[in-house]
Amino acid sequence: MDTLLKLADHGQSYWLDNLTRNKIQSGELHRRAYQEGLRGITSNPAIFGKAIAASDLYDRQIEEAVAAGRTVPQIYEALTTTDVRDACDILHPVYDVSEGRDGFVSLEVSPHLAHDTEATRAEARRLWHAVDRPNLLIKIPGTRAGLPAIEACLFEGINVNVTLLFSIPAYQSVAWAYIRALERRLAAGLPIERIASVASFFLSRIDVLVDPLLAQRIRPGAVHGASPVAERLLGRAAVANARLAYQRFKTIIAAERWRWLEAKGARVQRLLWASTSTKNPRYRDVMYVEPLIGPHTVNTMPDETIAAFADHGAVPDTDSVEEEIEEAEQVMRDLRRIGIDFGRVAGQLLNEGIQKFIDPYDASLAILAEKARKLARRDVARPLEQMAQKLRRTIIRMTTEAGSGHPTSSMSAAEIMATLFFHELRWDPTAPEARNVDHFVLSKGHAAPALWAVLYEAGAIAEDPMTLRRIDSTLEGHPTPRNPWVKVATGSLGQGLAAACGIVLADRLDGIDGRVYCLLGDGECSEGSVWEAAQFAALNKLSGLVAIVDVNGLGQSGPAPYDHDLSVFEQRFEAYGWQTIQVDGHKVTDLLDAFEQARAGGPTAILARTEKGKGVSFLEGKGGFHGKPLDQEQARKALEEIVEVDQRLRVEPRRVAGPDRPPSVEGAAPIEVSYRPGELVATRAAYGAALKKLGSSFRDLVVLDGDVKNSTYTEHFERAYPDRFFQGHIAEQNLTGVALGLAAMGKRPHVSSFACFLTRAFDFIRMAGHSAPKHLVFNGSHAGVSIGEDGPSQMGLEDLAMFRAVAGSTVLYPADAVSAERLTEAAMQTEGIVYIRTTRAKTPVLYGDDEPFPVGGAKVLRESAGDRLTVVAAGITLHEALAAQEKLQRQGIPLRVIDAYSVKPLDAETLRRAARQTGGIVVVEDHWRAGGLGEAVASALAGIGIAFRHLAVDGEPRSGKPSEMLDRHGISGHAIETAVREMLGAERRAAPRWRVYG
Repeated sequence: MDTLLKLADHGQSYWLDNLTRNKIQSGELHRRAYQEGLRGITSNPAIFGKAIAASDLYDRQIEEAVAAGRTVPQIYEALTTTDVRDACDILHPVYDVSEGRDGFVSLEVSPHLAHDTEATRAEARRLWHAVDRPNLLIKIPGTRAGLPAIEACLFEGINVNVTLLFSIPAYQSVAWAYIRALERRLAAGLPIERIASVASFFLSRIDVLVDPLLAQRIRPGAVHGASPVAERLLGRAAVANARLAYQRFKTIIAAERWRWLEAKGARVQRLLWASTSTKNPRYRDVMYVEPLIGPHTVNTMPDETIAAFADHGAVPDTDSVEEEIEEAEQVMRDLRRIGIDFGRVAGQLLNEGIQKFIDPYDASLAILAEKARKLARRDVARPLEQMAQKLRRTIIRMTTEAGSGHPTSSMSAAEIMATLFFHELRWDPTAPEARNVDHFVLSKGHAAPALWAVLYEAGAIAEDPMTLRRIDSTLEGHPTPRNPWVKVATGSLGQGLAAACGIVLADRLDGIDGRVYCLLGDGECSEGSVWEAAQFAALNKLSGLVAIVDVNGLGQSGPAPYDHDLSVFEQRFEAYGWQTIQVDGHKVTDLLDAFEQARAGGPTAILARTEKGKGVSFLEGKGGFHGKPLDQEQARKALEEIVEVDQRLRVEPRRVAGPDRPPSVEGAAPIEVSYRPGELVATRAAYGAALKKLGSSFRDLVVLDGDVKNSTYTEHFERAYPDRFFQGHIAEQNLTGVALGLAAMGKRPHVSSFACFLTRAFDFIRMAGHSAPKHLVFNGSHAGVSIGEDGPSQMGLEDLAMFRAVAGSTVLYPADAVSAERLTEAAMQTEGIVYIRTTRAKTPVLYGDDEPFPVGGAKVLRESAGDRLTVVAAGITLHEALAAQEKLQRQGIPLRVIDAYSVKPLDAETLRRAARQTGGIVVVEDHWRAGGLGEAVASALAGIGIAFRHLAVDGEPRSGKPSEMLDRHGISGHAIETAVREMLGAERRAAPRWRVYG
């Protein structure tokens, strides 16, 4: 610090360009003033803004100002004037000892007033009186409009720090304004002894602008012209300009005009070197300090420059500001000679300087506004924080009572749930079926105890939380729609966000201005389906969707993949086009602010850093407790750590704009079907035609397609009803989840893709079964080996088994265009999950246009009293069965042929009657042997003593022509003929009884 103290020996004071409340309250400013020789300090909007954001030292004053109804600019002024006043008091002894020459604190007027004389004057006067300290300097920019304000303020006795001086002419104008003000005070009989002013010359900014201009004039290897001159001038313009300004200062104070004022007691307007931190790392970090030491000067430095000068700065024996004056003049001449107009440089720097004051000033106001909003929320936050603790106690008690459950995963979300349900959600606890409300989806379904606890506290359910997981309770281990507040079953992770997308779409279609909140865990974000949903939400601009990711850092068996690194989730969501907000998930004020930001539109992902088991020391952040309830002793200890509060919060019922119930759909007349007998039409094409027709009658029909609309023919619906068609791209899991969300809101969604690709979505389909939607239809086209050349990866051979396995499902398999349209129509009015299997190939029309196809029925296409056997088929193999029947009929072997178009429910009565009358059944299907039509028929015929043969796909398929594939896998007409002959031959050799062939 000796180096800094030596500056005073040359008549130079050093000031600090970094005033914060921490420096005041910590004692740092006092120590530096009275131990390290600091003689002044200036406020800095950029530093001030950072201090407000990072410190709680301003919080109480901000809260009081907010409560008093102050605006953000008014609060800003109150904070800055408080700090400046306190700093003035600390430095007042310095002011007194120096007889008013030092100990100053500077405070700026709004930089937005730089070109407004009267406004600057008025604000300077207000700030002067607000601080009310003699050692205050008001900072006013040295603009053309600023000059008369500067003179007026000085005349009124207001000390002024003139800022943003870059040129000698500008400085000279400021100096004369100061002199004129003093002369006017004397003429008015006013004292001038304690009027103070400094003229702030900005340094590093000059070199930052001039050096690139010089670099443009440097040509590598050049020995003539501007190049060597330009290279020599690098980093020298600012110091040269400052030294020449000091010479002008000496000329002014040597003039008779000033001498007369000085004799009357006037104080010199000192030159202040500002912007003294070195911006170019190749230059010395004290290059704007060492060369500019001299009498009547001030050097205002940031902390880093002060530390650097104290460490390795040098103070010469002579005044360095007086040295190399001829060289300084030569620098300025050389700049002119190579085409750099310093007047223009100064003008540009002045304009840029104003903006560089405006930007941090505005940023500080924005930071303050945000801080004020957060602090204003404290009163709102306190009861929510208490409610979160109450939820934790309930979660522990209910899981311990149940002897199972996930307490720690629920506890991490307590603040999120309390803030959502008691503050943010617009909902009505008395109306679980209401549509015109915000909705909530618990994707991390194992946190069900948190959901049941918050619903109970909100008065939405009357069931005792202690009945968790009991067979007579709707409070299940993972949420299902058995509880009316649950719209979709969750618990198989990674599915909630897709369903939430569907709910948002339903709101859009119904004109409901609601938001949908989906709570996910960080572990489940490893599921690709989450990112399918994220993509879908962004592509469809689902602004009402808010995902909250509970990033508690722990999975079931160990740490989550990215621990608490929120940036990973931030980058992923933002890559898909989401707005992201990072918060402390246990800080209610952060959550309140995040939810408010999310109202502006999204989709938005709130990334909440939390701790699993939050609130209990032996659980918080600890592994090994996933899915483990506490025993009685552990629960007792845990509850001792969570303060019991008698907090009761009432949820004020709120609704959003839009209808209270889904729009009603009138019963529709049968669609018109028109085909010629024998006409070749693919059932997938007839399905698409039917959808378009149904769209006019069913306004709740919504179609989703997985980038195959030109193959499933859903493009016809899209052209007619674009608002009710959604392209889901190659993301079948998300397609299913979105459709489920739509169904939960009363829509009739149809999901279309290739049958093989729907297998990818089976877990979603399985979970949809547990959600029991009223209407949810799937169409799988291109089924079976009959697609031919595309090969096994494109052959849906598991789909019938998959959909048959879903509880309460309906499985339909049309064989021609008429049945395809009629069954599509029937599916619209069939409750639950319905699967329609369609075929790639064109097949001949078999039925008349008015033929009915009730669900659960079957069609007997060929029948006689002498039928030897019955062939049961559906879809593509029905045509093979009919071809076989014709050939065998000509050979004297009559067959009965049944179209089992309703695979589930099956027409067991028709099949049993045929079995008894013909004595044997052959089932032929384009599907793996397991799980399809054959097993369905076998199950229906159990207990009947007949011959039975099942023709299905065995062995690995390959590419080939459709006819070759049917023949290769034994499901062609020829294969049926062979099977019939073999069965009849066997019948002649044995008594009739139940036998299975093949």
